[in-house]
Amino acid sequence: MRMGKRFLSSVFGSAAAAMLGALPAEVCVATISSVPRPIDASLRQDAQPLLERDPVRAARLQARGVQLVEQGKFEQALEQFRRAAGLDPDNSATLINMAYCLDKLGRYGEAITELQRAKKLDPDNATIYLNWGNSLLNLKKYEEAIEPLQKSSDLAPNSPLVHMNLAAVFTNLGRNKEAGAELERAAALDSKNPAVFFSWAVVLSAQSNAAEAVEKYERVIELDPKNLPAYFNCAALLERMGNLEGAIEKIRSALAVDPNNTTLKDILGKLAQARGQQPPAASAPPRRQ
Repeated sequence: MRMGKRFLSSVFGSAAAAMLGALPAEVCVATISSVPRPIDASLRQDAQPLLERDPVRAARLQARGVQLVEQGKFEQALEQFRRAAGLDPDNSATLINMAYCLDKLGRYGEAITELQRAKKLDPDNATIYLNWGNSLLNLKKYEEAIEPLQKSSDLAPNSPLVHMNLAAVFTNLGRNKEAGAELERAAALDSKNPAVFFSWAVVLSAQSNAAEAVEKYERVIELDPKNLPAYFNCAALLERMGNLEGAIEKIRSALAVDPNNTTLKDILGKLAQARGQQPPAASAPPRRQ
């Protein structure tokens, strides 16, 4: 069986380690609040500062910003949200969405600044704390991320995304037992999300619980049959467990998804070679008649 150990080092090696890394956490875009009524024209003469505000137009800009977010155009969406904030500065959803775009653009510190402003307007909004914790997570400030994420969990205990982000924090802190508990909660709330089970498999692998990790990768594949990293990681774990047949089956399944993947073809060939070099299983001597 030493052949299997050598094979893992030479074929899966650093590639397996990279693919076994935790999934990035995510942020939420805020929902658009209902459109406020226009300011009554009869009030404008006595309320001059309101002339600079235009909540109706701001809502249109925010709706356009959300459309751009859905298209992945975060710079353009940010501009729409900035304009909306200028016309309706007391709308926390606009600030949350600005922070969302800033986070997606890698401007995490600026995102947190906008979330701090949103918190003053809407201190019980769970999305603010979720995105705040996520930006801290992206800044690798793992200990600091726990407090806002826990606050978000307290405000919205049925949000699987909060538990996934807490799991990501605990994973990076090496607190795998707590990470597993958070992912178990996330799975109970969202049993059809392959990302939950992928992250759970990563945590179980870190705990050297290969058999359960394989089960979670199988669940990922069931939910998302085109998830190549799940096939790859599952095959790597099966190889570690000495199950070359199972590893070969997983790589073949991955090749059915991506027939032209040369890396998978190379792995399959070497797995077959490793299987051929395994010593035959010992059998009991025949009984004497």
